[in-house]
Amino acid sequence: MSDAKILPLNFGAGRQQSARQFDCVVTRSKRKTLSLHVTHKRVEVRSPLRASQKLIQEFVQDNRDWIEKRLVDEAQRYRESLRIERGAKIFYRARERGIEFKEGRKERILINGDRFIIQGHKLTTARARVQVEDFLIDKASDYILPRARGLARYLGVEHKISEIRLRKTKSKWGHCTSRGVLQYNWLIMLAPYSIIDYMIAHEVCHLVHMDHSRRFWNLVESVCPEYERYIDWLQAHEHRFWF
Repeated sequence: MSDAKILPLNFGAGRQQSARQFDCVVTRSKRKTLSLHVTHKRVEVRSPLRASQKLIQEFVQDNRDWIEKRLVDEAQRYRESLRIERGAKIFYRARERGIEFKEGRKERILINGDRFIIQGHKLTTARARVQVEDFLIDKASDYILPRARGLARYLGVEHKISEIRLRKTKSKWGHCTSRGVLQYNWLIMLAPYSIIDYMIAHEVCHLVHMDHSRRFWNLVESVCPEYERYIDWLQAHEHRFWF
């Protein structure tokens, strides 16, 4: 059980270039340490039940510079988040493209240079969203499924695969269970193929090593030598794929 209240905090007082004021939400729970959670809209302090307001104030002030930077970063990430609507931008294959709606009896997605064209009859934002979802699921079915099985065959573990699922999740790009179920988030089809191939390799390699040990990463590197670069790229851009 938690207790949340608003604690107004004035940041940057006396500093000419970066004065910033915002409210901070304090959420108390049965935890042992103080921590910070920052979104584009607010700062949350997660606090032990008995922590004093003075301790919380000092904790926030000590981390003021980090908080201000995170607020700027999160605001930028929010501006770049994907919205399937006319005139918005979509980051497809590492290239920013403008979303266009096009009237037509045939429902389809067309990629033309910097244009991401959603064609359909009497398109609405809701219908366009469904079309993009179907487009990405079809792409994932055609690309991820055969490549995952092909890599598993190469590694000698295809017999361990019981099922390959495509599912949109809130945060994960992939998952592998001890029962041999491979799961991939079909939103990854917005990324470049090198990133998609890394995700395929990551989950298939878990069929060999169900952990993140050095042996696991050595196996990933053997089939995807630049995996560290791909992880960095995904961490920098993944916020642009969820919708």
